Amino acid sequence: MFKYRIPSSEINQNASIGHGGYVGQRPLSNFQPERVMTFWQVLCFGVLTTPLAMAGLALVMFIPTFYATEMGLGFTAVGAIFVAGRLFDVITDPLVGYLSDETHSRFGPRKPWILLGVPAFCISAWMLLSPPDDASLLYLAIACALYFLAYTVLDVPYSSIGLEISPDFHERSILAGSKAAFQVIGAITAASIPFVLALPVAQSLGLIAKLVTILGAAGLLLFVLFVPDRIRTVTHPRIGLLSALKQIFASRPYRYLTASFLIVQTANSLTAGLTLLFVTHVIGAPDLIGLFMGLLFLATALFLPLWIWLSRRNGKKATWSVSILLCGVALAATFLLGPGDIIAFAAVCVLVGAAFGCDAIMPTSMLADIVYEGETEGRNRLAGLFLAFKNSASKLTFVVPMGLAFPALDLVGFDKTGSNGSEQLTTLVVFFAGLPILLRLIALSVLKAAPAANDDTPAVTDHGRPA
Repeated sequence: MFKYRIPSSEINQNASIGHGGYVGQRPLSNFQPERVMTFWQVLCFGVLTTPLAMAGLALVMFIPTFYATEMGLGFTAVGAIFVAGRLFDVITDPLVGYLSDETHSRFGPRKPWILLGVPAFCISAWMLLSPPDDASLLYLAIACALYFLAYTVLDVPYSSIGLEISPDFHERSILAGSKAAFQVIGAITAASIPFVLALPVAQSLGLIAKLVTILGAAGLLLFVLFVPDRIRTVTHPRIGLLSALKQIFASRPYRYLTASFLIVQTANSLTAGLTLLFVTHVIGAPDLIGLFMGLLFLATALFLPLWIWLSRRNGKKATWSVSILLCGVALAATFLLGPGDIIAFAAVCVLVGAAFGCDAIMPTSMLADIVYEGETEGRNRLAGLFLAFKNSASKLTFVVPMGLAFPALDLVGFDKTGSNGSEQLTTLVVFFAGLPILLRLIALSVLKAAPAANDDTPAVTDHGRPA
């Protein structure tokens, strides 16, 4: 077990830097906190993301259809259960975030939750992925509720550690990159199992359940043995949930960052949710959807080091802005595509996948700056609550395709299984690319307008290592 202690002088100096700077801009000081984690420790920190990503990918791609068709429970009932689960998350995420912030134990505030969360998550994932042959809607509802709760109990405290552990601004991006890389590994593994091994969905889900259990246990062991603890004494009295909420939303940089993230994630949800329809009806290559998704995931992983390098040179805000524009340009090209434009759409997938990686790293790293700089000596922990509302915003965006795009497509008479005219295809492209481009431009304007850190709220600044 590795531990380090934050000297009070370092905390006070670190918290004071950035006043007068703008959200996510380059360093305004030569202050250089030292990194606290080795490359091996950074890897050990990220491993737990793999089982979370595997189960999450299976939840999106396979499980609803599996229960609706092969288990015979029906699309409407299954869909209602999963939507209810997402709404349940909106309540439990902030609650778990607050409780983990306020937890006091000899093992720190987060580790007890993680030690509880890993076995609970593995058991609930097994229930969801390997149901009995006679599973009913009641079984699915119980399994879903346990899964969503266990996921939150594990993920919120675990991810909060990545926000608060390092005093080095660049190492925060590296930590976010480690989680993003293992997330891609988990997603690719889960997505490829039915195709590479040529297994039916039921057997594929059973294999994913076994891998989630094994990787969950391995990830927990590596985390406990090698990830350092940050020892920071909290001397302020405990605060209630309402007071904690007032504190986090009093931070103007946090409000602007969360708004930008919410808008970008909404755009990403529209594009991701309509990719299958776009490939099938515009490109005319439904059999290549696996290849296109593989390229997207691969690009996400390969471009992660580039985004981290650029953020160190140019700042996190500037790097994220470049990524947002890059994705917008790539999506604009889809208005020119038609049947058979396979290579061109493959290039679009590479660029969009690359931008998705930056969307995963930069907002998380910028949030870590807010959290760390707000933790002046003795102040209450708020990382869990900060993260929980960001997570809730992200989860809510995934209902946008179902709540906005699908009704609009039905309104113009879009046929999901047959041929469509120009009006229907144009509507599809507008929601797949046009609206996401507009949303990304709005997100850029919000990010650009992020306020100066000249008040008592913490700033998202790239202080630490001069370019």
